[in-house]
Amino acid sequence: MEKKTVLLVSPGGFCAGVRGALNAFEKALGEHGGPIYVLHELVHNRRVTEDMRRRGAVFISTLAEAPAGSLVLFGAHGTGPAEAEEAAKQNLRVIDACCPRVKRLHHAAAAIPPEKELIIFGNPAHPEVRGVAGHAGTKKIFIVNSKEEIAALPAMDAPTLLCQTTRDHQEIQEISGILEKKYPGLHVNGGMCDAVLRRQRAVEELAPQVDAMIIVGSAHSSNANRMRDVASRLGRPAFLVDGPESLPDLSNFRVIGVGAGASTPDDAVREVVDAVSGKRSSGTA
Repeated sequence: MEKKTVLLVSPGGFCAGVRGALNAFEKALGEHGGPIYVLHELVHNRRVTEDMRRRGAVFISTLAEAPAGSLVLFGAHGTGPAEAEEAAKQNLRVIDACCPRVKRLHHAAAAIPPEKELIIFGNPAHPEVRGVAGHAGTKKIFIVNSKEEIAALPAMDAPTLLCQTTRDHQEIQEISGILEKKYPGLHVNGGMCDAVLRRQRAVEELAPQVDAMIIVGSAHSSNANRMRDVASRLGRPAFLVDGPESLPDLSNFRVIGVGAGASTPDDAVREVVDAVSGKRSSGTA
């Protein structure tokens, strides 16, 4: 097999918010033991979720699945006030592992007065977006997931724009520009995570040097998907993989870039690098 040159995207792997959430799980496990009930997922990574499950995490879709008085962990993507109220009713002990950057979005949404409108740019099915909407001080909430959806928005005086932290930074700029033309009084409160932005820009810098890009991360990870999208936008074949077992045929490429989403563990990156470069033992990426 032809030898491959592997170039690593830096930074990559766990961001501070993900590390904080995982540290919260580790601390809870050490202090209380299992089971620890986790609402949805702590972070969006299959390998992390499977490891947590082996160690005593029980993943639940609703708080009703947790026994009264049990310990429940809210994930890095955040939740709305309704979940906290429900947990209190069930006498659940809650550990909130929400990312501080997402918390800032919660505070910004809560500060919007009832008579004003809030526009959220993000995936309406994503827990972060649902949580931000739940904290809003207004009921006049409009969620858009693409620039095409902006045309359907009603007339507004001076709405506030908040953005899902893991979206493509160029897409956020484009959406903001279109909304500012539609609503001259628009207040843009941002939202994009600095760690996500650095990873996307690192992909932009590396992409011209490689023949193809591999992003290590799970299919339901928004930030990993956006890293792949950035490489694709720059004309590079780009693939999202959970690990070496899902690598595509790379025989037509000589120089391969490897990046990692903000919720991707280091061992998954090392295994992919070893597989792409032809090594089989675990080494350092």
